Amino acid sequence: MKRLYTIQIIPEGSTKVSTYRINRLWIKLFTWVICLAAILLGILIWKFTEINIQLASSWKLKADNEWLLKRHSEYESAFTDLDSIYAIETQIQNILNTYLDNDSNKIRSILDKNRLMHTSSKKVQQDTDFEAEVTLNRQYLDVFPNMLPVIGVISKHYAEDHKGVDFAAAMNEPVFATASGKVIFAGEKPNLGIVVEVDHDGGFVTRYAHLSRFSVKKGTYVRKGEIIAFVGNTGNSSGAHLHYEIVLNGNQVNPEKYF
Repeated sequence: MKRLYTIQIIPEGSTKVSTYRINRLWIKLFTWVICLAAILLGILIWKFTEINIQLASSWKLKADNEWLLKRHSEYESAFTDLDSIYAIETQIQNILNTYLDNDSNKIRSILDKNRLMHTSSKKVQQDTDFEAEVTLNRQYLDVFPNMLPVIGVISKHYAEDHKGVDFAAAMNEPVFATASGKVIFAGEKPNLGIVVEVDHDGGFVTRYAHLSRFSVKKGTYVRKGEIIAFVGNTGNSSGAHLHYEIVLNGNQVNPEKYF
């Protein structure tokens, strides 16, 4: 006995009957396709939200850095005004010394009672320390691997048996250096295929694997955000993707903690 569904359509005002027979298997297949599409759409929306959260975190770090630079500018402006006040004070002292009294000790004693307590050497030291701190923060952020290496979706997370993060991306999608540093390897390795490794200050080394090709040479210095390679399917790989690793002081760590 065939498992069929019969659908009859009778137009209003007509005696003609249109009959359609549909196999139950096709209906089940159509239902499964709809369910699978809904699941894939849900996964895509979830991954897209996850990437947006990571980008928002990066933007917050950039905003904090810009706020620090703005405060530094206000700090310099305030001390410039303070220098102007002391320049005016010196002029007043000269005028008083010239026209009102020849006793400089008496004039100095009057000015000292009303002057702001200020030591120029301390101001210079504070300026130097603050500038050094801002420069240090800039240098640290430059070699800190806190950006995404490729525009794609995480297809496999870090685990004990998978010491890195896989990004599903289109073939030949550009791969970016996540921090500034020196290229210490650019070639092929077993299982990983074409690989690029970059050594950063502070004990960080980043590794980019399964590439189609690379655009840098061993020994060259690359800047943060610079294109160093392209997504591929080399080595032990079942599809185009980027395998990304971070090594800190010789130990592999979870890259997702640094995005």
